[in-house]
Amino acid sequence: MARPGDACTLYEAAIRNIGAIVDTVASIDTFYGAVTNFAYNGVVIDIPTKIKALSDHKDLVYSITGRFPVIQVNLDHRSGAIRALLYGHHERSGLLEDLIREACWNSPARKLRSEERKPLHYNVLLSTTREFDPRTLIRTVTMDVSSNGCFLFSSARFQLGGRVWLRIVDLYDKSPISGIVRHKRKWGEAMVVPGIGIEFETITESQRQSLLNPVHQLSSETVPGHDLRKGAK
Repeated sequence: MARPGDACTLYEAAIRNIGAIVDTVASIDTFYGAVTNFAYNGVVIDIPTKIKALSDHKDLVYSITGRFPVIQVNLDHRSGAIRALLYGHHERSGLLEDLIREACWNSPARKLRSEERKPLHYNVLLSTTREFDPRTLIRTVTMDVSSNGCFLFSSARFQLGGRVWLRIVDLYDKSPISGIVRHKRKWGEAMVVPGIGIEFETITESQRQSLLNPVHQLSSETVPGHDLRKGAK
């Protein structure tokens, strides 16, 4: 994780030179999105970028760094050398390339995911306003769900860290669910489904249970006297 610039370019080059594959992110939000969707053997974090992230997302930073081998790096702008420190119980400094071989090479690839994700597809009304303004309403579906969030198909533009509201029309309880955009994939980026990863902010326990256990969920056709898709065309 490093903001764009000379330091980031040098870090990437050093990692690639030893034959490792590297994904680069510039902020804690995209960092979170990457490690929850893809498996990594370790992470390299630029110290100035980490300090900025700690001021806003301290708990999130430590939840990520506690899960992976972490190497902290900083660029000496006078000499152009990369200073690297293996973070954790056995801290030590050394060449970035040597620390990667030592800490990451034989470390199993993993994701930041303590909860199970299920490939369930629910119909969703997605809005950037609490009022679900029909002029900006997006009709979409979930690609997967977990107890703490979901991934929604969408090619629209969203701001990382922005708040959105969801109404899952397949649930009996259609109360709006608020969430934070933690990850996004743009349309046309590699061979992946475009969309946004949402971390639930407010959700009822009954909604959470129904999402993960659809076999116990009443379908919309079984509830008499109500138009459960009101507002949808």
